[in-house]
Amino acid sequence: MRVTPRSIRLRPIRACLVCVLPLVTAIPGPTGTSAPAAAGTPTTLRFSDSSVTRSGPRLYVGGRRFRFGGANIEWLGVAGYGPFDPDGPHFPSHYEVDDVMATAKEMGVRVVRSQTMGDSVGCDLCIEPMLGHFKQEAFERIDYALRSARAHGIKVIPTIIGDDARGGGTGCVYLRWRGISVPNCSIINMPPFWTDRTVIRDVEQHIKELLEHVNVYTHVSYKNDPTILGWDLLNGGGSPTSWTRQIVQFVRGLDRHHLILSGPANATLPGVDVCVGFVYPHWSQPLASVRPGIAACKAARRPFIAYEYGWDRTNYPTLRSLRAFLTSLKDDREIAGDAFWALQSHNDGHGWMPIPADTTDPKTARYLESGQWWALYYTGIQTMVSTAKDMAARAQVLRSHNYSMLGERVPAHAIPPAPTVTSVLYGPTSSTGRVGARVYWQGSAGSKNYSVQRAATAAGPWTTVCMRCVTDLDDGYADLSSGADRSWYRVIPYNLDGKRGPASKPMRSLTG
Repeated sequence: MRVTPRSIRLRPIRACLVCVLPLVTAIPGPTGTSAPAAAGTPTTLRFSDSSVTRSGPRLYVGGRRFRFGGANIEWLGVAGYGPFDPDGPHFPSHYEVDDVMATAKEMGVRVVRSQTMGDSVGCDLCIEPMLGHFKQEAFERIDYALRSARAHGIKVIPTIIGDDARGGGTGCVYLRWRGISVPNCSIINMPPFWTDRTVIRDVEQHIKELLEHVNVYTHVSYKNDPTILGWDLLNGGGSPTSWTRQIVQFVRGLDRHHLILSGPANATLPGVDVCVGFVYPHWSQPLASVRPGIAACKAARRPFIAYEYGWDRTNYPTLRSLRAFLTSLKDDREIAGDAFWALQSHNDGHGWMPIPADTTDPKTARYLESGQWWALYYTGIQTMVSTAKDMAARAQVLRSHNYSMLGERVPAHAIPPAPTVTSVLYGPTSSTGRVGARVYWQGSAGSKNYSVQRAATAAGPWTTVCMRCVTDLDDGYADLSSGADRSWYRVIPYNLDGKRGPASKPMRSLTG
């Protein structure tokens, strides 16, 4: 698969947005919900029903102080819009959204940042495919992701201006719509975007449609939805102060419930609630490089969120160094939360989602922009950078950190839900011509492996033909025994502790 030049240079460019910070003078923060600095999170119902608020440099939910470990899941609104995908943008299925939310919950994630739940412009499946035209089908996918997030006890941070794998950046799309040409346009090279009054009005129209949209599942407008933690104005936070001031005022005119997130340079602006930044040693941006921004936010009595950080061995060569970094985040009380980049889900049908921004070039895979190093699959897969064992181990380090940020003990792994068998075909199962029944299923969040059972009828009795012998990395399961023809099959998941989940509904083999 090919990787575009933009996708190769995306992450280091974005990392530079928060590198230069002016001096900040502290001013009183906006009125928030006062609360005692209690540890832990409220009950699930209270958490889901309560908005995230700010009082000075602290966040609160349901009257309790809130610190979190989070995850980036960019593709919840539309996949293939940010990280390059040769198949182009496409909608995730409801199953994929539910699966990744269940996986995030299993990892102790309480906040998900998703750029495409607020920003997508200029593509057929985007929120705004053409200037001034808004696609309800695109909103429906965001609606569903918000409903799923609420059901799993997760808050969401959507981004308003972000990246586009084919357009150089969302701002570049707005400029092209108005016939404004910027050579080598990108998220850090689009000067007219920040000042052109017509373009700014176009952005405001997008924001108005977004905030006033009413969710078809919950019947709650986005501007009133407590599932949304706040609005991320620009991916990376580095928007100019004059533009930020104007957009903040516009957002506040529509929405007085949600927090507004921007870079440390904008920390003193009225209406800006939270400072944000990236931490990527991979792009020569270690935690030490954002310390000035954290200090500036502290002076302005604003909390700081490291809302993108790298987790893999190109950022932290050993598990020990990753743990040390995460401990530094936890121990810095000015950091209200963090989110690793980036979580993937099981694929609709069988197996895992393909690696985003994929490449076959070892140098690109390790040093440039590729999901080969940053895409996280919870139970681990082999990439050109990570072994499956190392990825799985790092996922557990992240899980421990996320619960630690919440002030909670790490629980036992959840019992995985029942898988869904998607097909059982009887016939040749390989190039050798061996005949049998091949079983495929949609993966179960948190499952390490599966057993497969066979029966003569849908009611059983059941015979185990595969005892925890197959994973989501396998090409399904092939039963080559003589009893495979016209038999019934079901699949049973097991979590990382070896605990069994419920069996799938049975499906009968059909001749392929």
